[in-house]
Amino acid sequence: MHALAACAQEDQLKNIPELSLPVADKKMVIAHCMTNIIRYKGHKLEDSCNPDYYAPTGNITQPLGGLTQVYVTSDKLLQNASLDEAVEFEMRAAIKSGIDGFQFYYTLGNTDWDDIIKAYLRVATKKNIDFKFTFCISHPYGSTETEKIAEFAKRINSIMAEAGHDNKHWLRTPDGRLFIYMWYGEALADVPANAPKPEAYYVAHAYKRLADAVHEKFACIYSINEEITPKKLDDYLDYFPATWVWTLAYTDHYAGWRIAETCKKRNRTFMGSTFADFYTSKLLKKGTWDMFHYAEEAVKAGIPNVERKYMITGLSYNFRKLWEFGIQQNVSVMNIITWNDYPEGHHIAPEINHNDGFAVLLNQYKSMWKKEASPYANKDVAVVFFKKYNHTLQPDPYNIKVVNFQEGALPASSEDSVEVVAILQAPGMICVKNTQINAPFGLSSHKFAAASGAVNVAVKRGNAVVAEVNPPEWITGKPYRSDRITYALSSEYEAFARDLFGDMPLATSHEYNEKYEVRNTKH
Repeated sequence: MHALAACAQEDQLKNIPELSLPVADKKMVIAHCMTNIIRYKGHKLEDSCNPDYYAPTGNITQPLGGLTQVYVTSDKLLQNASLDEAVEFEMRAAIKSGIDGFQFYYTLGNTDWDDIIKAYLRVATKKNIDFKFTFCISHPYGSTETEKIAEFAKRINSIMAEAGHDNKHWLRTPDGRLFIYMWYGEALADVPANAPKPEAYYVAHAYKRLADAVHEKFACIYSINEEITPKKLDDYLDYFPATWVWTLAYTDHYAGWRIAETCKKRNRTFMGSTFADFYTSKLLKKGTWDMFHYAEEAVKAGIPNVERKYMITGLSYNFRKLWEFGIQQNVSVMNIITWNDYPEGHHIAPEINHNDGFAVLLNQYKSMWKKEASPYANKDVAVVFFKKYNHTLQPDPYNIKVVNFQEGALPASSEDSVEVVAILQAPGMICVKNTQINAPFGLSSHKFAAASGAVNVAVKRGNAVVAEVNPPEWITGKPYRSDRITYALSSEYEAFARDLFGDMPLATSHEYNEKYEVRNTKH
């Protein structure tokens, strides 16, 4: 039924009782998964995170100093893997990182992604891997509501036919509704000009049509990626049971405070969200969010016509504060943005810049949130975070413009330090170069002056070193290319990597380590 015809009917979707029901009966961490960003035999990673374009020389992106500045650790491990082997690795790596399930980035047109989703469900079922899945309907622009619903329904029905509606790996509410995340998902609906009802009504009606077409009941989670007005928020809470916030950085004026309070008043579910970093390794057309999907296109455009975008996240600050906010709100679901969006740089999945740093924090905060014993209760852990160069320096010769797209979050100088987050079983001393800082029991964060050279961290108790981190990456005073991704590494990395990769030699970030004679030409 078209939106205009729907409007003529009595509104049977507004404030229905099921919107006030809980969406979860236990605390879960659900990560946004970029469905197609996965490596297996015959399927390379997309150009903006393809290791072939990492090095500044020796490949077609040499005029740019290398297209991508992320290097996915599992690329070599999975280059000859089957799809089923690849999805099993992704699930096991996610579980080790503290994640309980994926919401798949799900768009119009990319029908081959459905085979990947089927593989996840197939392998999780066959191997009895405790992991959940659902869809995140994402920016379904173009064509009509009816046509878009028909495509999504045909594809979801195919997945359901293979996996089964009763598959225990679907992410469902306690009363059986299927979670459906939205990321600008309101574009599914045809909203008439001069609509007599709020936009939210037409969107809710479109998702009801889709739910009916796939023989399901949905619990749709509305996404917020703006300073939403009270009126618009109230309108959406009239029709939707839950909200989640995308990449809004934590500040004293974080919109989540107001959104969470409104959800409580309306008896709706506010979901927590956090993200580790935000630096687009992908190249964008200047002044836009339109990316160059292929390396050749970016090279043809050239440095004067491209840019990267980033957000100042204060090393680990944003990730930690959003976790603490979620704990303070006692949310039932924490959403991780993202598991594997390497091109946007907010990935948790193992990669030579983020390594295991944010995964360690995720596991620690998850235990605090669930009021469980810390996974590091019987050891001392240190995690180091830093940028490869001071924000005031101008890279040479590959100085691609980097645009801060969320002003007012944090000052750029907040990232001109070495940050050490410690998780200690007893008070200790953190040492970085010639500076020592006392650290208490439990979780704490400490800043040290950043200087060119090696960044070596030791945690001491008495005369004994109880934890240390010696990153292969250094800080430089002479950056050769723009790069604002956060480097992170923990004292747990050797054990973390061995469990996932066995004895496979691992790629590392060592662009500015003066002990390496050749800079990034091979990994």
